[in-house]
Amino acid sequence: MEDGSENKPEIFESAEDLYHDAPCGYVSFRNDGTIYNINKTLLGWLDFDKNEILGTKKIYELFKMGGRMYFETHFFPLIRIQGFANEINFEIRKNDGSTFPALINVKELKGPTIRENRYRASVYDISDRKKYEQELMNAKLKAEKQAQVKAEFLATISHEIRTPLNAIVGIGDLLTKTSLNPKQKEYADILRLSSGNLLGLVNNILDLSKLEAKAVQLEKKPFAIRTLTNSLIHTFKLKCNEKGVELISEIDEEIPNYIVGDPIKLSQVLTNLLGNAIKFTCDGHVKLVVKLNASSSEKLDLNFSVLDTGTGIPADKLQSVFEEFSQASYEVNLEYGGTGLGLTISQQLLKLHGSEIKVASVLGEGSEFSFDITYEKYTNSFMEIDGDDSFQRKKLDQAKLLIVEDNPVNIFVISEYLKEWKINFDVAKNGKKAIEAAKKKNYDVILMDLHMPVINGFEATSTIRNLSLEKQPVILALSATSREAIQSELDRAGIDDFISKPFGPADLHKLISNYIVTTSENEKVSEPFKDKLGIITSEEHKEASQKSIDLSRFVKMANNKPEFLQKFIANTLIAFQDYLEDFQKAADLRDATQISELIHKSTMSVYYIQSDKLVQLLRDCQSFFEEKNANSEEIEAVIDHATAEFHQVIISLKNSDEAALMTESQSVVN
Repeated sequence: MEDGSENKPEIFESAEDLYHDAPCGYVSFRNDGTIYNINKTLLGWLDFDKNEILGTKKIYELFKMGGRMYFETHFFPLIRIQGFANEINFEIRKNDGSTFPALINVKELKGPTIRENRYRASVYDISDRKKYEQELMNAKLKAEKQAQVKAEFLATISHEIRTPLNAIVGIGDLLTKTSLNPKQKEYADILRLSSGNLLGLVNNILDLSKLEAKAVQLEKKPFAIRTLTNSLIHTFKLKCNEKGVELISEIDEEIPNYIVGDPIKLSQVLTNLLGNAIKFTCDGHVKLVVKLNASSSEKLDLNFSVLDTGTGIPADKLQSVFEEFSQASYEVNLEYGGTGLGLTISQQLLKLHGSEIKVASVLGEGSEFSFDITYEKYTNSFMEIDGDDSFQRKKLDQAKLLIVEDNPVNIFVISEYLKEWKINFDVAKNGKKAIEAAKKKNYDVILMDLHMPVINGFEATSTIRNLSLEKQPVILALSATSREAIQSELDRAGIDDFISKPFGPADLHKLISNYIVTTSENEKVSEPFKDKLGIITSEEHKEASQKSIDLSRFVKMANNKPEFLQKFIANTLIAFQDYLEDFQKAADLRDATQISELIHKSTMSVYYIQSDKLVQLLRDCQSFFEEKNANSEEIEAVIDHATAEFHQVIISLKNSDEAALMTESQSVVN
């Protein structure tokens, strides 16, 4: 029987060939680093002769200086500890001095003693990989730069398009309200319709670009869900009546009136879905349904569905309708028009909510688009409510308004709107004139364009906020720039709200109305109640500035509900009694940090009762405590003043609480 011993040289030669011709490099070295074996692949990469390496060079001599130091201080000690090291990056030096990047794996081969240990390394040339990585990095940088250029271009083009478009939309709307003959009315209607369509197209493209650039963020504020859905139904009612389509709205009775989330984004999604449903429905109905999926102590999971009896969508087109500029077919585009962006934008907006649109459709029978959103439950900690019809808004003809705008066409359009609403207004054509006007007259609202000569809107607003006025006006920014791009500047300047150009009369009317409360509403509060609560009218402002508290801000939000006001005062009274204790502890220790924490903790309470004097005294205490060489008598004096002011605030709150109780009992008797 053959033992195959005569084949051993062939096997050995085959193994040696595999070793030398391998696609990676192999090198073996002793404990002192001396190389004693190396394959042809690695020799070829290094461009050395075998005799120039074996027994003469140490492994670390193949590395650049930095790699050599790393090998000696980190890499080799690691191998000795754990017996191996994998995929370590090194720059390997060739015979001509050039280098190439490599990944090295090393395994320790134990000998009789440590000094006799051997080490075998595999070396992989990753030049191509590094090249690809660099190309990817360059492509990434190029894409980021292109995205930045695109964003800057869109910001510029947004401003350049929106400004003249604002005038076109405004003039078109105003034209339809003048005396026109039938032909002129036809032209005016075409102008208004076309400018509205153009505005929708521009807004869709800009919205999509902002979403792609991740420049859109969700807001969190309370809003009336039924008011929002009713408003949408009212918006589309006329269109449905024209087509003979029934428009239905159903909302689960278990859903509370107020929820906390982003009403603008929700309205935008529902507007797109309802608009599409109505567009593709010629008879039958379109239905908006809002259901409560689940409820916890803090969250509400709502399901929104828009159903129609329209044309339906072919099964193979159900997903493509969400692609940019895509519609079910070319024929659909010809017949119904549109850009094919509405569903794309809606899907992107829902991704921000962690949701997505689901679609079910039967061709020729209709479609259903649905999505889920989780909202927070409304609590009294949220004071500003968006879209709440229970808050009666002002007769605008009682308001005093200032237009700050340098564009004569925009001035004309806004002026015509205000005249139609019988609002008294003045005009300032730059920020400097706006400041001068604000010094001379007490305005309820200032419409402030942001980009103007001499002094821009941001600077003008900051200056007005620092003026000693009888009352500060509401300042509403007008700009063709997107809100997201300038939100931080709006906040720093002290601007109350923002409307993007172009805007229609309804948008402007709603914005102004949101910030003015009726005189008659204030008069509903009895005079004794007003006096005891320290409610301050503009004529009483100077005298009121000397008072410890002013509840007018909260009374306005309480909407003449004494029981609501009483709870607020009672809770605030308890809070300020606790604040006084905290202050006394901090004062005894002369601890500026505790005072700073107290100021921060009491921010909202101070805001609602407008106890500005107390805040200033607390800041004085903080400054004195931070000063190492402060005069002890001055410190004692400011502590005494702050303590006295705390007591005065508490007394005022107690008196106000009694007044609220009296008024509540009177309302019950009446």
